[in-house]
Amino acid sequence: MDRRSVGARDNTGSTARDHLANERTFLAWVRTALAVIGLGVLLGKLVETDGLLAEIIGLAMVAFGAAMLVYSVVRFEQVTTLLNADKFAAARRGPLALAVLGLVVAVGSMILLLV
Repeated sequence: MDRRSVGARDNTGSTARDHLANERTFLAWVRTALAVIGLGVLLGKLVETDGLLAEIIGLAMVAFGAAMLVYSVVRFEQVTTLLNADKFAAARRGPLALAVLGLVVAVGSMILLLV
């Protein structure tokens, strides 16, 4: 048996297409999270302001990006496991939690900017 074929499945139906779509989605989450983290670092360290305003907003964005990274890994593994079992479950709580967290960061940032 070839070592490269360990864990490989037959490409029947849409097996390969589904797994590749899952991988592309994971990579999109990672790219977005890294962009949010980068913007947070930029705001926190490179923007010259009086006080801690930019640092607080930057830290919040870095934390939000980190949460996105954790979610992307967990979701990728969940979907991979489900696809291997020929099943699928739509995500509900994860994206909702990230949206609420993003809204909290956005509202908090607006409040800090207006004060």
